[in-house]
Amino acid sequence: MKRIEVDRARAESLAMLTDAGIRLGPGEEIEITDFGKNEYDKLGLGLTIRLNEPEYASKWLTVAPGQVCPNHYHKIIKETFLIIKGQVKVVLNGDEQLMNPGDKCTFGPGTWHWFTSKKGAVIEEITTQQVATDSYFEDTSIERYIKLEDE
Repeated sequence: MKRIEVDRARAESLAMLTDAGIRLGPGEEIEITDFGKNEYDKLGLGLTIRLNEPEYASKWLTVAPGQVCPNHYHKIIKETFLIIKGQVKVVLNGDEQLMNPGDKCTFGPGTWHWFTSKKGAVIEEITTQQVATDSYFEDTSIERYIKLEDE
């Protein structure tokens, strides 16, 4: 992604958080990923790590309208999704569920999962400690972090 695209995506993610009544705290920054595919509008995610303690971690996830977080699993991380705003389709080991604000689901290590939102959504994700290298994607060409392109 180009820097201008990342900045636009961060602004959109911040607007979604603000619309959901969420304010970022000191030092909290929005990370943008397009999973190395350079198609952020289709395949991507905004995320803000709020806490990363030895016992637990907390993140805000923003899913733009029509965006997908691709199928993956974790060997270590256990996750709970709490839907804050919007409707989210979450698929766990092939089983689909539609989640609405107030809904939550918890799944453990080894659970294949992907999610999307037709109209956009904000999710709070509570996990065991965040491990940057603990995401294993079905599409092995996916890269967890963006590559910034020259303008």
